[in-house]
Amino acid sequence: MTIVEQFVTSVDGTKIYAESAGDRSKPTIVFSHGLAGTVLAWDSQFSDPDLRRDFHLVRYDLRGHGRSDKPVGEQAYESIKFAEDFKAVCDGFGVEKPFFAGWSLGGCVVVDIVAAYGPTSLSGVLYIGGGVLSLTKYHPPCATPFIGGLIPLLTSTDADDVSRAAELFVDSCTAPGKLLPYPQRLQWLGAFVSQPRTVRCLSITRVQPYEIWEQQARKLPVLIVQGTADQHCVYENMIRFTKEIYEEVDVRMLEGVGHSPAVESPTETNRYIRGWTNQVVARQA
Repeated sequence: MTIVEQFVTSVDGTKIYAESAGDRSKPTIVFSHGLAGTVLAWDSQFSDPDLRRDFHLVRYDLRGHGRSDKPVGEQAYESIKFAEDFKAVCDGFGVEKPFFAGWSLGGCVVVDIVAAYGPTSLSGVLYIGGGVLSLTKYHPPCATPFIGGLIPLLTSTDADDVSRAAELFVDSCTAPGKLLPYPQRLQWLGAFVSQPRTVRCLSITRVQPYEIWEQQARKLPVLIVQGTADQHCVYENMIRFTKEIYEEVDVRMLEGVGHSPAVESPTETNRYIRGWTNQVVARQA
């Protein structure tokens, strides 16, 4: 498998790490990870020969995450900055009008993109596991009591809380009793603890112009791939809100899968991604 790596520079000078794989002549899917995650969350998609054959796959570390720069000023986490990062990644790989696949927190970047560039900048949206529709409006009613109770620990200024917060957060990203393989668990823990606490706070408290997205995004086709054992997301609420916002929503449920379908159930998740995206491409042709 050949992966092309590059750093792109966003409008404000922030360096964003990005990768691509697959067939660059095919439709593009841009993948966005969740809070305190990295591009590695999508390894099972980038290694899938069917996805690489049918699509151009792009993934990037959100600002404040992974190998991307981690500015700590509040202005660096304004909505427009996330939209500009997305555009910088697309421009870096010569991509126009991709599909956007977001896991958890990564899902809310759709709001930033639509508010800045309009819905015609995307071909469709895929929420792959506990999609955060909008931080400002929809995250509170879609967050489980568990994740709500974990927020104070995630944002604590006490250094002794960091390791405990990391373990609770990472271990709850999968279904109860089904921990990640130890090497992968360490990888995710490392991504969490390498993120400055200020960045973690700004990433989950930033304000988004959700009204523009609500008004303009209705015609975008949407796929939801969701586990029934998600410890972070009240998925019934998330699905209901999604159907109120978008006209065309296709839902695929995975029994016994937690917050991370792309990792916990990659074969099924990849089949849904491939089948749905190819259908939308054929219809839009």
